[in-house]
Amino acid sequence: MKEKREKISFKEFIPISKLRFWSGLVISIFLSFFLYQFFILGRDIFRSYTFTPNFNYLEFTENELLFYNLFYAFLALIIAQTFFLKIIFDTNKKLGEKRIQFNRKKIVHNQNILIWFFLYWFVKLAVFYGIMNMNSLYWGNYSFLIYEHLNFIEEYPYLFVLFILVLFLQSWQSLGLTLRNYYKYIICSFSIICIVAIVFSQINFVDIETYFKKQHFKNLYIKENIELPNIPFTEALYSWNKKIELYVSKNGEIYSHGKKINFRELREILLEIDNQGYQYNNFNSFIQLNIDKNTSIEHLYKLKKVITTYSDFKIAYSAYPENLEFSKTYYQDKPIGVFEGRKVASFENEITLELTNENTILVNKKSITCNEIPNIIYKQILNNKNYNITFKLKEKALFSDYIKLLSCAREGYFKAILFLAKEKEIDPFFIYNESENILYFMTVDVDDAEIIDKLKILPLNLEDD
Repeated sequence: MKEKREKISFKEFIPISKLRFWSGLVISIFLSFFLYQFFILGRDIFRSYTFTPNFNYLEFTENELLFYNLFYAFLALIIAQTFFLKIIFDTNKKLGEKRIQFNRKKIVHNQNILIWFFLYWFVKLAVFYGIMNMNSLYWGNYSFLIYEHLNFIEEYPYLFVLFILVLFLQSWQSLGLTLRNYYKYIICSFSIICIVAIVFSQINFVDIETYFKKQHFKNLYIKENIELPNIPFTEALYSWNKKIELYVSKNGEIYSHGKKINFRELREILLEIDNQGYQYNNFNSFIQLNIDKNTSIEHLYKLKKVITTYSDFKIAYSAYPENLEFSKTYYQDKPIGVFEGRKVASFENEITLELTNENTILVNKKSITCNEIPNIIYKQILNNKNYNITFKLKEKALFSDYIKLLSCAREGYFKAILFLAKEKEIDPFFIYNESENILYFMTVDVDDAEIIDKLKILPLNLEDD
């Protein structure tokens, strides 16, 4: 006769005291809520350190904020659930059943491992994340490089969802062999967590977004409605050679360090820097001008007259590339644009770029498109390196007209530089930084007398400004 064996099951009914259940539930709810607030507060504190000199910061849309809030809420609730399971299944000395005690100890042991393993992993991730941003924060100019090149929500939204699902299932993993009605509890638990997470995501004790927007409004591009022009060719304007940064509105108003200044005050600033001897120690020092694209050439001429009279700095114009790869705030904080050329007294090869009143571009009196200018300039420069590029603009020209021609000419100049650098076997790494050691960029505006006559500009008197 075949012996009938008893079926062994680890899924025992494990009694849970009401005191442990309700106390664990209350503790877990409070723990999850405070963890959630801690996560979002930590995120916003970190964002407060990302403000740049232009008052740009790590900005999130409403959908991004809601997404991250939900993620933090789920994360906090799952951590709290792990503690809840640990509390209700913790060892009860009054129960004498060894099998139940074994199951309890096994559950608690596994839950402890999951808690500390997750915390250890989370701390490592946070430290690594902080180190990635430390360099930019140290220099006080947050770069946004991580977020411009890698948009987590747009490119990897499912990663966050999978992270939550895996962590949730992991918290229940140790109960699969010991708990009856296992799947019913999982479904019920996940439903409750989803509902509470949605409620949590709408709660924020500190409204830091209002503060962020208020600070962001101090950005002169926003405050004074300064819109930079889009140009075909741009180059980096390296911050370590920048001595002054000025902002010019469409009405010709000048701002420095957020304060409106006039020409007389600008002269004093330039003379103060001149007395410190910067022009002798920094050959590549420049003044960066952020000029609204609709600013009249008359305002630009007057500003340049002061700069060239009271300093020897080069002039660099900020601009956006025609095809924006990143957001405009990226280019405001990592400025790009073009440098203006040197004026020369004598030359053999004259290249004239003219914009007529009909918006036709002429190169040496021949009609040409803007896209063709770089190749023409490139060939003309190589034909005779003792050259000069002269810009002639239409009546009532705007800054955007001038910098567009300057950009095309600068692109042609760099084509010539690349050719000459290849001939001299110069490392491409040094071309953009050392281009003037290869060949100067020679440009000049129309003669002062012609500008004054065409634009009817009154003589510049700083004492009456």
